[in-house]
Amino acid sequence: MNVLVIGGSRFVGPYIINELINHKHDVSVFNRGTAKQKYAESVTFVKGDRNVDLGKINGEFDVVIDTCAYEGAHTLQVIDKIKFKFLLHFSTVAAYQKKHMFPITEDDAIGKWELWSDYNIGKVQCEEVLAASIINYGIIRPTYILGSQNYLDREAFIYQRLLMKLPIILPGNGQAMVQFVFVQDVAKSIVAMAEQQARGAFNCVGDEIITLEGLVREMGEISKQEPIIEYNFKTDGIKHNEKEFPFANESFICSNDKIKELGIEFTPLLAGLKRDYLSDYKSLK
Repeated sequence: MNVLVIGGSRFVGPYIINELINHKHDVSVFNRGTAKQKYAESVTFVKGDRNVDLGKINGEFDVVIDTCAYEGAHTLQVIDKIKFKFLLHFSTVAAYQKKHMFPITEDDAIGKWELWSDYNIGKVQCEEVLAASIINYGIIRPTYILGSQNYLDREAFIYQRLLMKLPIILPGNGQAMVQFVFVQDVAKSIVAMAEQQARGAFNCVGDEIITLEGLVREMGEISKQEPIIEYNFKTDGIKHNEKEFPFANESFICSNDKIKELGIEFTPLLAGLKRDYLSDYKSLK
């Protein structure tokens, strides 16, 4: 396949590009080039800002993978300015309308979930643009993504405090039940969807469900550190303070049955955490 990746400079992007190359696809990448990234010689790189430079992209693609559309206008511009057969939009489980009954499936409505604020609003807009279009498209909806080279302060935040024997302040009672997914599994899912031109939306979440406190305690076991846990009920729910803890005390559990029909298997949570601790986080201080 001839594949264009829009974005692709940080975290998930390089994994997607490498997975495509490993599957022998022709890969072009379009982004601003602000993040230092060395692509394989086989990759065609086009430098530009998606807001003004999509016209620089020539040719027709079997698949466009858009990793960085955050508002409806972004998706509209791709549809209008790039020639392709299939568009794969990188969305999020945060696009769902808030629910209190789980698991959330792909048949559930997207809409307002106040916790996720503008991120939710923008991703919903993108999906609404796709639904109103006549193009062939797929949507991947990952949950919290973990893994090596994570530029978001997630695993590093917790491991650093564990290793430095600092208190870890959980929002609310820390008992929200959540899921995670590892970056390698997201990349494999995206490439599988692209190759199969899988239409519609697909949740991308790991099999296990864990509480926030449970996550910290498991990471303490992995790092051989006893966590010092405190609780801040002033940052519960939508009052979440990301600077105090990377994950909100808000339960959301999603089904992954649909994406497994494409042949996707998910890395067990503890195995992935142990692998990444040894490779990336063991030396943090």
